[in-house]
Amino acid sequence: MPRKKVKSNTESKEKNNKIHENKKKLQKKAKLSDEEFNNFVSNISNEIIDRFGLDLINLTSDDIKDLVEEIITSIVESRVTKPTEESLMKKFINLKDQFMKVIAGRLIERDEINSRDRIEFLIAYAPELAAKSAPRLYKIAKKINASDLIDNLRQLYNAYGNPTPIRCPVCGFNSVIQDMTCMVCGAVLDEKDIKKDINLKEQLLKLRKIYNDRLLEEIVSSGYIIYDGEIKPPSLQEKDKISVKLHLNKEEREILLNLLRDNA
Repeated sequence: MPRKKVKSNTESKEKNNKIHENKKKLQKKAKLSDEEFNNFVSNISNEIIDRFGLDLINLTSDDIKDLVEEIITSIVESRVTKPTEESLMKKFINLKDQFMKVIAGRLIERDEINSRDRIEFLIAYAPELAAKSAPRLYKIAKKINASDLIDNLRQLYNAYGNPTPIRCPVCGFNSVIQDMTCMVCGAVLDEKDIKKDINLKEQLLKLRKIYNDRLLEEIVSSGYIIYDGEIKPPSLQEKDKISVKLHLNKEEREILLNLLRDNA
C-alpha cells in the first residue's frame, strides 16, 4: 500500500500561525453593543437631518434611520477599533453628496416628490435622475407654476435625458418623437403645431442659401419636408435620427417655387 504523506513540522506550524492570526483579527474587530449601536444610529440620524438641511424638505430622522444604520454597519465592519460618534459623523460628512443622492433616489422611487423644495433637492443632488424623471417632475412643477424649475429640467433633460431634435411647442422640451407625441408632457401634436413652432414659412425662405435647385425641386415635387431640427428634402433624411414628415400646403410650396423662379 502507498504510504500517506506526512505533513512536515514547518507546514503544521504555518497553518497554526494562520489560524492564530485570524483569531486575533476577529478578536480585534470593532464591536458595539446593541445599545451603543442604536444610540449612534439615533443621534447621527438627528444630526444629519439638521446639519444636511433635510428638515427643509420635511424629512425626519425616522425617514433616514435605516440608511444611517446600513452605513454605520458597513463602517464598523471595516474597522478594527471601536468608532466614536464623532468619527462616524465625519464619515457621513465626507459621504454627504452620495448620501443625498441616495435620499433623492428614494424620494423618486416612493413617489414622494411633491413640492418645490423636493424638486430643487433632486435637481441639486441627483441631476441625472431628475432628467430621467422629467415627465413626472414636469407635471409637478407645472402644477405649482414653477417655470424656473421647468427651465432647469429642460437643461438637465438635454444633458442627461433622452432628447430628440424636435422641440415640443407645449412643454418646450426636446422630446417629440416620430409619431408626433411628446415623451415629457404627453401632448399629441399635429403638423400645424410643429410648423408654427419652427416658423416654417420663414425657414423655407432661407433654403435658397442651403440647397441647390435640384433639392428644392425635390421638396416641391414630393410635397413634404423632413424635419429633424433642420429642414431637409426626403433624400437627405438620416435613418438613425428622429425626424417628422411635414407636408407642404399650397402657400408653402409657392414660397419654394418663387425661390426657383428668382434663380432662373
